[in-house]
Amino acid sequence: MFFREKKTSSNPTLQLVESYRDAKGKCAQRMVVSLAGCTVPDDLRRLVSVEVTHRMAGYERLLDDDPLVELWTKRVLDRIEEAGKLPGVSRRETPSGRLAPELVCVDDVEHADGAVLGPYLVLLQAWKSLGLDDVLEGRKLGRSQIAAAKASVMNRLVEPVSENELPAWVATTALGDLLGVRSEGWAEDRFYRVSDRLLDLRGALEVHLREKERDLFNLDRTIILYDLTNTYFEGTAADNELARRSAASKEKRTDCPQISVGLALDAEGFVITHRVFAGNVSDCRTLLDAVGELREAEGMGPSKPVVVVDGGMATDSNLAELRERGFDYVVNGKRQKRAEFAEDFLDVGKFRRVEGRGKATEQQPVFVRRIESDGEKVVLCRSEGRREKEDAIQDGAERRLVDGLEKLRSRILRNDPRLKLAEGRTPVDRAVGSLVSRTTRASKLYSIDYCHEARSLVWRRKEEWDADRELHGCYHLRSTLDLDDQQLWHIYITLTKVEDAFRSMKDGLGLRPVNHSLADRCRAHVWITVLAYHLQRWTEHSLKLAGYECTWRRLRRSLETHGYATVIVPTAGGLEHHSRKPGRPNHLQKLVYGLLGIDWKSLPVTRRTYKTGTCTKT
Repeated sequence: MFFREKKTSSNPTLQLVESYRDAKGKCAQRMVVSLAGCTVPDDLRRLVSVEVTHRMAGYERLLDDDPLVELWTKRVLDRIEEAGKLPGVSRRETPSGRLAPELVCVDDVEHADGAVLGPYLVLLQAWKSLGLDDVLEGRKLGRSQIAAAKASVMNRLVEPVSENELPAWVATTALGDLLGVRSEGWAEDRFYRVSDRLLDLRGALEVHLREKERDLFNLDRTIILYDLTNTYFEGTAADNELARRSAASKEKRTDCPQISVGLALDAEGFVITHRVFAGNVSDCRTLLDAVGELREAEGMGPSKPVVVVDGGMATDSNLAELRERGFDYVVNGKRQKRAEFAEDFLDVGKFRRVEGRGKATEQQPVFVRRIESDGEKVVLCRSEGRREKEDAIQDGAERRLVDGLEKLRSRILRNDPRLKLAEGRTPVDRAVGSLVSRTTRASKLYSIDYCHEARSLVWRRKEEWDADRELHGCYHLRSTLDLDDQQLWHIYITLTKVEDAFRSMKDGLGLRPVNHSLADRCRAHVWITVLAYHLQRWTEHSLKLAGYECTWRRLRRSLETHGYATVIVPTAGGLEHHSRKPGRPNHLQKLVYGLLGIDWKSLPVTRRTYKTGTCTKT
């Protein structure tokens, strides 16, 4: 056998060809298999062809061990097997019966080509249960494209890498065994094309997922949780319309351009929709764009929805628009306005403890009280945990402010030339202004005076300091719902599910950083992260309903020890059996598979037998 390249209109295709004599005794050639996408290096082709010829004759190894020759030989043999032209191979989806007994050389039993299996069994079950194949097949995506889409999304849940690294990553997993595809010829542009197609289908996929998850878990879509986050770019992203710098970076990366992502969830933490905005967009400007169409959206149900948002989006104009569009709301009032309710906050005797907080639990107690204000229901809340947090933030800001002012006063007294005091008070005012802007939690309650003629810089706390301190830990909720204070507080606290979702997407699903220079590629990057989060929520919620509550991160760690491997069993008769099969799961893995309805015993098994001679050990 030998390799030859066949010229085509696009790229040359490598073929494995064998020479033979026809019925008339003349020399002829025939193609064994086409190797499109499996480009054997030129300097290895002769050695690989010799090795393939030997293996197809039934022998295990002819040449001395060479890792590259072995790698390419295996890839070519896999292609021949796919074409059904590999003699002596038995591939069965479910093994039936038992092989004839043979004497085995126990000391020579080995395993090779191990690959992680466990997490992908769970993720493929989630993908199947959500019916994503039906949507992609209905939009004319081929088998290989769907396999690449699965790999792209599932990678985010296991080991997020860039599109350039995805082909190499797939080769280390059991996805090839599970999906029945060979990824050796996949180039990185395949995953860019797949991400583009997934972005094109986003609307159809979002509708499908909303309906499917609602039906699978009987979800109540009367509560919509919405929040905004941002993530930063690696690089300048100069030509990206979404990449903008902002002082409001939630990750304190004001040195990098960023994009903003708005996420709408239901009360169980399932994604309803998401939006991608420019990095410098104001939080309050994104709310109406994100939730405006949800009431009529497919998969939402007929109930009147309640929007739950944080204080940054609760502008009067936004709330008026929500009421006009038929949405009820529960929002956290702005901190700057809590002083309006100071007397009510300080009347501690009228507050009552939120049920399930404090006492026997480890959670800090929260006390609530409902009042009426301007036609809204207002729930006043007092939290000891929040008070401690606000105290610590303000104390830290005050230390930085005072330290900075003392250093500045020292520079003034020694006439530091860098201050340029001879030019007037402007340089000092600028220094004070910069310091004040970095410590607003404390500086807003400080009076700072500078007398240029006397070179005197003095500061003191304002009278409002103590009054402001008394309101630490106090916040208020505004709502149009006629519910009691406990119910309104419990609805609002579900907003933490959005925070959990953002944390999971950033820390575990590869949302940050963004490495793409094109706006649509950024949107596709976010969309693939959201798809991965759909699989994660299906897994976590399904296990929770089955009585086993576990985070995806912990579950993945437990499942990674279950893998695929090729078990090599030499016999006393000079044969060597190679069985590609899954390992036996431990008791915890069996429990998870059972709860999720995964039949691990029916996974594909491939067997090959080679002639080797005799055992090497006695």
